[in-house]
Amino acid sequence: MNKAVTNEVAMAEVTAWLDKKKVYPSTRETQKDSIDLLVEAIMAGDLTYDEDKNEFVHKLLFPDAVGGVTEFRYKARLNDRMLIPHLQGVKSNDADGRLLAHTAALTSQPKELLKGIDSADKKIMMSIAVFFL
Repeated sequence: MNKAVTNEVAMAEVTAWLDKKKVYPSTRETQKDSIDLLVEAIMAGDLTYDEDKNEFVHKLLFPDAVGGVTEFRYKARLNDRMLIPHLQGVKSNDADGRLLAHTAALTSQPKELLKGIDSADKKIMMSIAVFFL
């Protein structure tokens, strides 16, 4: 794997994102695997951090799985106004449906499109989404 950036630079970018989101240390500890995956994706060049907007841009590994969409841009913040439209028809006990709604709100992509995402890209997407739950 060719490294787009070093581990130190990637970790600094993830830390900056978490700091701006005001993620507590206890959450960072419990989500260490997600943080490690984000660092690895940045190092590989599959994920970039837009510091000005505090957003991640995810260059999809398998864009054909989602109709040729080549990247997802993840919003920096999420609120109920953004989320509720995506929760229409999702039952409160449907964890997968709620997570799909969160990722749809974060990426501004239709849920049906996101259902087709490849598992390799889904790992990156879920590693971001866990910090919005």
